[in-house]
Parts: sequence; structure tokens; C-alpha cells
Amino acid sequence: MSEKRCGPTDRVEVRDYQIQVVNEILDSFRNGKRNVFVSLQQGSGKTIIALLALCNLVNEGYVNSVLILIPRRILVDQWVTKAQEMFYGLGLLRNPTLSKMRIEQIRGWLKHTQALGIVMTDQSYQRYIRKDYFSESDFDLVIVDEAADLVVARDFIEGFRMSEYLSGLEKWQTRKIFLLPYHVSEKKIRAMVSKFGKESVLIRRIIEDLPTFHYTVNDPIVIGDPIINTFVDALDEYYKRIKVNVNRILTKYSVEGYRENLETLLNPKVLEKLKKIYGVDDETLEQIKTLITKYILIQHLKKWFLYSNREELSRSILASQFEVNEWLRTEDKKLDKLAEVVRDYLSRDYKIYIFSQYVSTAELIENYLKEKLNLRDRDITLITGLVEDQWSRLDVFKRAGRILVTTPVLDKGADIPLRKGVAIIFTPPSSIEKLFQLIGRIRGGEITFLAYKGSEEETMNNVAEEIRRSLAEASGEKYGLDRFI
Repeated sequence: MSEKRCGPTDRVEVRDYQIQVVNEILDSFRNGKRNVFVSLQQGSGKTIIALLALCNLVNEGYVNSVLILIPRRILVDQWVTKAQEMFYGLGLLRNPTLSKMRIEQIRGWLKHTQALGIVMTDQSYQRYIRKDYFSESDFDLVIVDEAADLVVARDFIEGFRMSEYLSGLEKWQTRKIFLLPYHVSEKKIRAMVSKFGKESVLIRRIIEDLPTFHYTVNDPIVIGDPIINTFVDALDEYYKRIKVNVNRILTKYSVEGYRENLETLLNPKVLEKLKKIYGVDDETLEQIKTLITKYILIQHLKKWFLYSNREELSRSILASQFEVNEWLRTEDKKLDKLAEVVRDYLSRDYKIYIFSQYVSTAELIENYLKEKLNLRDRDITLITGLVEDQWSRLDVFKRAGRILVTTPVLDKGADIPLRKGVAIIFTPPSSIEKLFQLIGRIRGGEITFLAYKGSEEETMNNVAEEIRRSLAEASGEKYGLDRFI
């Protein structure tokens, strides 16, 4: 029997359920399936499962070259380092950059080092494919880690659509393994599977013997600010008027299917369909484009006003508005409440994770808390993905840090076990799905929301209720019996 080229090291404890899933993947390939989707809860070791399947295929002679796709560049080095610590025989080229390496060099490196393949970002994959530098014939297997965004934003004509970065992968005949967390809705997963055709199979289950993490989902802490309310209410009113005007146009031409996602109407293909199928004239199409552009701008303006650095706002045209100028001269009530909440948790010796959807807000939070609470540099850690040493910063926080302020950059590929800790959601996430990814990373603890009174309060209340419901379902509890999970 020939020596194995690839396999787990002594550092890996392979569990029975992982072996079972690996066997299901291999059986699926043997039975003619080309696309295997693996949906398990966070902490189940999906990456280990994929690498075990890879090594089996390598050792059996079915795979000589693998392409591994990762959602973000900052995760590539960490992924490869951990993979090579856990498995021997994994020679992998990390996210080659065309500006630094010619394609001939990359191909030569793969050939002469007998490397197993390449780990690159979804974005890099698309660039290589567009330039015809690589094709499906170059790889025997593709592994897509963190594949939850394989299909994106709902389009009411074609349902879910393929991610721009991974578009075209569904046409490859190469065997593929897709890894995604269990909390992604089955409806979305089914949409992914359907994009890849009948030669696809879904392995989706809850692993019963994994550790149970306990969460307490607190009611949002509401901050009253009359000036904020005045400005936001004005934007919301304008936003609603635009929506009404667009819906009137759609009703006039008997157009259905776009009302829940008006942004789709800016898509040139959609506009062309409106013209051909519904007979919408060019002047009306221009009117729709103008209204939807304003509709999107108002949403961005609202977010910018609520979550930007005040110094940035003071230099903008918004500062010429009386109410905005008055607000800029007052204490930031939400930041002040955050400092109060953080001080309380610190007094109880909690580790604190503060989430902001936006980089500028995260930077503002770090500076404000340092000054307000007289924190030392080692007490508070900021990670936004803009610096290269973020993993060493995260390690420092895990060992001795007290406060971590971060953006969605850590919603994939990072474990941040808080034990006795709290995650404070300072700004609403872009989606519930993204927030579930974040919650899965902290491995238990309290979840606290801060919200301005009004529309943001409503958003945060809805988010909190959805989290409670989903956590209750995942733990087998009946929703409604206990408001805390």
C-alpha cells in the first residue's frame, strides 16, 4: 500500500460525526454527484471535515490539484496556517497576486513544488477567471469555505442570484464542496443547490453532542434624542413618499414582484424587461431610476448621519442644517450611554465585545471610550480589517484584553469565546444572518443592544426577537416560555 500524501496530524481530534459526514461526501461523489453542500452549526469543525475529504481523495488518486475559496483576504493566511498545523501534506499557495507574480510563475510553482493547490479569495477567483488564467480543467476539486454568500440579495424575478464573485462556478463540472453554517435559512440553501443543478446534494443537520452555549438576549437599551428623532423622521417621511410614488408607477403598468426590493429596479436588465414586457416608456424609466437613486441615497444619508464620526459630519454639507449643527454641539447621547453600560460591565469583570457595522463608528467608539473611561491601550482593542496584524491583536484580547471593538470583519473565521462576557450591538447589522454569524463566534454570553428611540428602536427590537426565536428553536425550547435564552 502506497504511503499517504495527506492526512491529519496528532493535533487533530477527529470525531465520529465528522467521519460520518466525510463518508457521506465521498459516497456522494462516488454516486455521481459533483456538488456537495455541508450545512452544520458553528463549532462542528466543517473545515476539518472538508480537509479530511480532500486528503481521502488525494490519497485515492482522484485529486492532484485543489482550489480553495475564502471570502476575505485577511482570512487566507490564518486559514492556511491552521490547515497546515492540523494536516500534513498540504502544500498550498496563498492568494497569489497577479501584480507580483506572473501566471507562468504561479503555474510553475504549483508544478515543481508538487503543491496541492491554491487558496484565494472569491474576488481573486473572479479576476483569474475573467482573464482566462485558470479554468475548471486546472483543478480536480473546489472547496468553498463560508459559502453563505454564494447566492445573494433577493431578486424578485429570478429569486436568489449567484454572487458576482463566484458567478460561473456553477457551470464547472469539477467536484465541489461548499461549507456553510446551519443558521443560514433552508430556503436560501435550497436556492444555492438549485443553481448547481441535479448533480448536487445537501448534508444538513444539527450535531447533538456539541457543547451547548448559553445566551441571554437583553431588551434593547433605548436612548432618547429629540434632535436625532427630528432629522431621522424627516428622512423617513421623504423615504416613504418616494416609495409611494414608485409603487404608483408600478401599479399603473401592472408591474408586480419588485415592491419589497425597489433597488432591483436600477438593474439595467430589469429596466429592459419593464420596457419590453410591461411597455414602460423611456421617460417613465428615467423617472423610476431617479426616484430609486434618491431612495437609496436617503438610506445611506440616514446611516451616515447616525453612525459617522462627528468630525466628518462637521465638514459636510449636513452641518449647514440648523438641527444638525445644534446636534453636533451637544454630547453624543448614544456614546455616553455606551460608556455607562461598558463601565457597569467592567465593574463586574466582564469581557466586552462591541460590534459596529461601520469602520468610522468603530474608530469613534474606541477613541471615546479611551477618553471617557480613562482606558489604557492594552484595555481596548480595535479590529476593522484595515491593518495586517489583526489576528495577533485578537490573540492579545483573548489572553488579557477587556474590550474588543470590531466590525463585520470577524463574522467569519474567528472564534471569540467570551465565557463571562457581553456582546454590545451598537449599530444594526446589515442582516440577521450576519448577526447570527457574529453570535456564533462569541460562544455564549449576554447580548445587549443600544438603539435610538424611534425607527432604530423598532429595528433592534425586531432583531432581538428574531435572535431569541432562533436560539430557542435551536435549543429545542418552545418560543415564548422564556424571554431569555
